[in-house]
Amino acid sequence: MIYITGDTHGAFDIHKINPDEFIPGRSLTEKDYVIICGDFGCIWDGGKNDAFWLKWLASLKWNVLFIDGNHENFDVLNAYPVVDFHDGKAHRIRHNIYHLMRGEVFQLDGKSFFAFGGGYSHDYQCRVEKKSWWQDEMPTQIEVDRAHDNLKKVNYKVDYVLSHDLFKSHPLSKKFEIDMKHYDNKYLNIQNVLESLRKQLNYSCWFNGHYHVDQIYYIDDKPCITLFDKVLFLDELASELKTFSQK
Repeated sequence: MIYITGDTHGAFDIHKINPDEFIPGRSLTEKDYVIICGDFGCIWDGGKNDAFWLKWLASLKWNVLFIDGNHENFDVLNAYPVVDFHDGKAHRIRHNIYHLMRGEVFQLDGKSFFAFGGGYSHDYQCRVEKKSWWQDEMPTQIEVDRAHDNLKKVNYKVDYVLSHDLFKSHPLSKKFEIDMKHYDNKYLNIQNVLESLRKQLNYSCWFNGHYHVDQIYYIDDKPCITLFDKVLFLDELASELKTFSQK
């Protein structure tokens, strides 16, 4: 079984996948997955707090998968070993915790997932570079090229897309104006990248986090589901679509 949710932000919002609150978690096994759409937050400074939450997550019987958001410590995250994972590349954090790297396509439970994390920190002015904010939140051309290389192998057809931020044509993308002037030249506007990829992709549903709402938006008759509090059961997607407010 596969469940998908939005940002956990470490201790702040991880309660939603705690089996005390997340009832299905009480019966999930090592064959099941919970996917977090960015801002995982349990890899922040490599200290005691990280160790506590990673130990707790490692004690769960099921697998925790996440894409990166904008509030991640990319220096610590990128130091983890890269492994082959369900036909894609991932950082192995613990035996049941994996970071799904940007531009990779994964096969899970007979379904294909294209992962492309990253996002824009509108509050970067209040943060300190390399301590609470990293330019690596934005993608590079190398990551975009990797995405195209992997998507060509599947003829740009996947079942689901996982992102943190959103493509440019989504109304929520207008919430914060992206200023690229504080990024080095190698970094690209994440929303423009996702927009370009969206126009080439053949997919059934797009999932994202970042905007701290649970809602659905349709583009080209395809649903894009923004998640925050909700933990969505993928097998019941058709019925789940009816429970979202529409943008």
